[in-house]
Amino acid sequence: MISRLKDIVDNEKGYVLVVSLLMLTVVTVIGIAATRTSDTELQIASNERQHLTDFYSAEGGVIYMLEDYTPWLTTAFLTAGETAASYGPVDIDIDSDGTNDATVEARYVEDSGTTVPVLPHTGSPPVGSGYSVEYFEVHRYLVTVTSITGNVQIESGAWKVFSKE
Repeated sequence: MISRLKDIVDNEKGYVLVVSLLMLTVVTVIGIAATRTSDTELQIASNERQHLTDFYSAEGGVIYMLEDYTPWLTTAFLTAGETAASYGPVDIDIDSDGTNDATVEARYVEDSGTTVPVLPHTGSPPVGSGYSVEYFEVHRYLVTVTSITGNVQIESGAWKVFSKE
């Protein structure tokens, strides 16, 4: 009986199987954790890419509005008065791919919840601008651009020089 018990205790044939299963379990748990971490990192990268795309679309809309002001800075806009003058919202396609990228608006700078510092609509040209205070005046505007998804909104103050004559 003692010899039989000793044979059972000293038998190492099943030990390799137990160690192999234990190692396989550990490697599987590590693999699953790595997969979940990669999925999370992919989601983070995708969200960052979408946010940057939205930001660049909104920034492109601001540049578009400031470079091509002829659609919104019309005679009707200029004569509408400080509280009534507005343009938009209008959807625009900045990159000409057939889909709208941003929504643009323009209005006079006013005190209506804007983040841009409130300044009088009409004033003297900025110091160092090269325009004479005697002959020129500036009109200040607020350009608001929202990405088409609505996740990013950029407001920019702009001014245009006009002759006093």
